[in-house]
Amino acid sequence: MMIRKFAMVLLVVLSLPLPAGAVDLRLVYIDQDASPYLAGSGTAVPGRPGIAVELVQRAVSRLGGTLHLTRLPARRMVEEVKAGRQDGILGFRHSEERARDLVFPMRNGQPDLTRYAARLAHSLYRRRGDGITWDGRQVGGLRAPVAVSSTQLVSDALLAQGVEIIRIESSGQMFAMLALGRVDAVVIIDALGDRQMREQGNGQIEKLAPPVLVEDFHVPVSRHFYGANRDFTERLWQSIGSLRDATYAELTPVYLANP
Repeated sequence: MMIRKFAMVLLVVLSLPLPAGAVDLRLVYIDQDASPYLAGSGTAVPGRPGIAVELVQRAVSRLGGTLHLTRLPARRMVEEVKAGRQDGILGFRHSEERARDLVFPMRNGQPDLTRYAARLAHSLYRRRGDGITWDGRQVGGLRAPVAVSSTQLVSDALLAQGVEIIRIESSGQMFAMLALGRVDAVVIIDALGDRQMREQGNGQIEKLAPPVLVEDFHVPVSRHFYGANRDFTERLWQSIGSLRDATYAELTPVYLANP
């Protein structure tokens, strides 16, 4: 009788969901450099992986979970999650199409603006005193192309205005071309553009407001993972939100000083 009771109790215990701290979380993120948020390129996860990665590492550690990171090309990330080989994506922008397969932190039917992992503002930089204008809707006064990075939304927004663009991956090269007059403006992530402004010195470059584009990047998970680990996932998103500002304040100067 005692053995049967023990076996029944053991069966009940084993059938209970694991506590939040025992969760293994497999996240995939893009294999391209997006410093200082995602550092380095290729499949390796560097020792200094980027501010957004360190933020998520801290959030998972706070909950007692174990984080496993994989880097892949953007086109493969969702497929890996859908196939069950990954649980979610570190640093992914919400869209209705993506929300069919992934669960994002939401509030009142919209992405929760308090629980994002990274917010990337893309601003327009010009030579100081030049006649290039930006009123928040239209770029004006251009005589030469605008240099942009690989962000498709920025390119689409400028092309829709009839702006000629040149795609350049290196922020240093972008601003060198701006200084030489080969492009009339640069649209780039603020963190990188502000660093180039400081390095140029002598007030040669200035940033126009407002940003051309602001993107929020979240940590969505698969519907299967969310269903099995709802409490852990909600607490993870909450932890990301509560740790975010302090983590960025601490690490941004470090990453920008030692790119």
